[in-house]
Amino acid sequence: MTLTHFLDGLRCEVCRCLNVLWLDPACGLVECQECGQTAVTLPAQDGGDDQ
Repeated sequence: MTLTHFLDGLRCEVCRCLNVLWLDPACGLVECQECGQTAVTLPAQDGGDDQ
């Protein structure tokens, strides 16, 4: 079982539905629960700090 995070306020680019995206950080995937579209995420190369 992997921990997933609901991505509130974001819209699927394919089906345009709002609040249907889930992030699986262990697999590096974002998935739309409405249409099933997936996208690969890339970790920040600088550690994710916006300084």
